[in-house]
Order: sequence, then C-alpha cells, then structure tokens
Amino acid sequence: MSFTFDASNTGIKPLEDGEYEVYPSAWALEEAKTTGNRMIQMNYTVRGDVQQAGQGAEVRYDNFVLVDSSMWRANALTAAVGGFSDRYDFGSAENWAEMMLGRPVRVRVEQTVQNNGKTYPEVKFFMPSNFPQLQEQPRVKHHQAGGQQPVAAAPRPTYAEIQAANQRRAAAPAGAQMPPMPPMPPMAPNPPAPAAPFVAGASVDISDDDLPF
Repeated sequence: MSFTFDASNTGIKPLEDGEYEVYPSAWALEEAKTTGNRMIQMNYTVRGDVQQAGQGAEVRYDNFVLVDSSMWRANALTAAVGGFSDRYDFGSAENWAEMMLGRPVRVRVEQTVQNNGKTYPEVKFFMPSNFPQLQEQPRVKHHQAGGQQPVAAAPRPTYAEIQAANQRRAAAPAGAQMPPMPPMPPMAPNPPAPAAPFVAGASVDISDDDLPF
C-alpha cells in the first residue's frame, strides 16, 4: 500500500466572511464567565448538500444568553428556521435548543477577534435557508433537557403538525376553545431517516468525541 501526498485533500479550510447554509448540530447549557448568566451555546455545521465553500466545517460556540435583553437572538434563529407560530411556547430553553437541531438556516459569518486574541468565525445574522429541503442526513448531538446524555426516542411534533395546528387556530371563531399545540417532551433522537431527500429534523446522533461539549 502506497502513502501518497494529495495536495487537493488537506482538510477543511477556515471559513471566510460570508453567508453559509448550515444547520444547528449541537448545543450545551453553560454559564457566562463574566456575569454568571445562563446561556445556550450552539454549534452549526456547514451543509454538504449545497454547493458552497466550507462544506462540513463547523461554526462553534454561538451564545444565546438567557436574559430578556438578549432573547432577540433566539427569536431571530427561530424566525429564520420557520415553522413556529408567534408566541409558541417551547417550555424551556433546552427544549428550544433541541427543536433547532438539524433544521436548515442561512447565516452570515464574520471573523471576530476574541478575548484570548484568537480569531474565530462568529454568526452575525440569521436568514431563511435558500435550500430548505435537506438532501443529506444531518449529524447532530441530542441532549436530555438540562443534561448531557442522549435520551430514548420520544415523539416530536413535525412541521406538518405545527402548521396544521396553526391553521386550526387561525380558522377558529373568536373565543373558541382550541386543543393545545402538539406536546413538546424532552427531545430525543429521531428514528432512522428515510431515503433522501431528508426531512429537516431527521438526524443521526454523534458521539461526545466528535464535538467539543
């Protein structure tokens, strides 16, 4: 067996400033070092089913601080992902983070110098994906709400269920009692996805060794 140098295969290059089609691939519940505020820390994977630079690269440590003055970022990501009605109650920040996993979104990334003097890509804006139908199976890391371990499979509302519930609410007479939105249990890995094209949210779990959390 030979061992040959291949100049065309030198790994994933660092992301440059620009827009990328990504999906959230992991999250962790952390505390800000300076303030002690709770925050969701999100990772994104650059999609490989869209022709773009940086396929397979990660944008790591995007912080969603859980205080009123910073909730606009979580709202911006939710709006860009789409499929949720205004005032939709996720129940908890952990459930919200789980529901974002594997869902296509477009982000604007800019290189930012951090406090340690190093430069990292940072998400500046969230936008709806130009390619909302995934053609690959997203690799995501699911967590038990408030913990770090995957949980057993549990039902989760689909886009169709959410949209159908929204339509029923919109068509109901004023003051009518409507059933609640589909339940939002602690999130879990989806069952194996069908053949491509893949549905947003269908995913495979990846091990702790594959991600920094």
